[in-house]
Amino acid sequence: MSKRIAYISILLVWGCNSLIEKSVPLDGEFYIQDGWLAFSSSKYEEADKHFNTAIETNDSGSVFHFLSLVGLGWTNIYKAQMIEETSSNGYVNNAGENLNAANDLILNINIEEITFDLNEDYFNGITDMYAGLALQRSYFAKQKSANENAWETTNESLSDTVRILYEESIDFSIQLESDYIFQHDVKLTYNDILVLRTENYLILGNIEEAILSFNQIDFDQLGFEVNEACEQGVDFDSSKLIECLCIVSHNGFCPFGDLND
Repeated sequence: MSKRIAYISILLVWGCNSLIEKSVPLDGEFYIQDGWLAFSSSKYEEADKHFNTAIETNDSGSVFHFLSLVGLGWTNIYKAQMIEETSSNGYVNNAGENLNAANDLILNINIEEITFDLNEDYFNGITDMYAGLALQRSYFAKQKSANENAWETTNESLSDTVRILYEESIDFSIQLESDYIFQHDVKLTYNDILVLRTENYLILGNIEEAILSFNQIDFDQLGFEVNEACEQGVDFDSSKLIECLCIVSHNGFCPFGDLND
């Protein structure tokens, strides 16, 4: 009888310990993976919840915080795109706060302490952060300027705040390599970043830089036909640049007709 009681006691203790272990929050990596899975399925509220849980259940300033902030930044950008947000005090603003916080964390994260399993995630997270910052700054600049600036706008008409946002978008985009692909939405590639950078240069009135950027675009990767004149690249003709950029930005057909008229 005493052996049976001892055995039952061991089972009870072991069972309680098992329940305690199961109640411990999952490692941050699992929440982040679930966040990106939800993101890839356009379940942005669910993604938001997973990324925030990873932040709440891990040490402040950890690599999990960094990766979660990057995820939150992208989630807010896609939320804004989904509703075609125009307000400058919404998701795009939140995305900037998330990605800025991630950028600040880079200086304090000890790379030597990152485990082998997280090493690739960390460096992918850095490139995704730069791409996200490039998109967020440009989107935010458009919101700030309330769509009052056409591509032909000269730099004298831009406010200092909007100008800085466009300049920052360009600076962040330059941090990316030419083979960049956003792994959680593979339709977004370096070509899209080049189109964005070209547009930003043009808005700022930096025509030479805009032309150089446009001429780096790989037209074979666009997924649609572009007229031969644009495929041959543009020289120092700003009118042709504007028309070709419009064509590239609208899947091969500029909805505004002949912009040279």
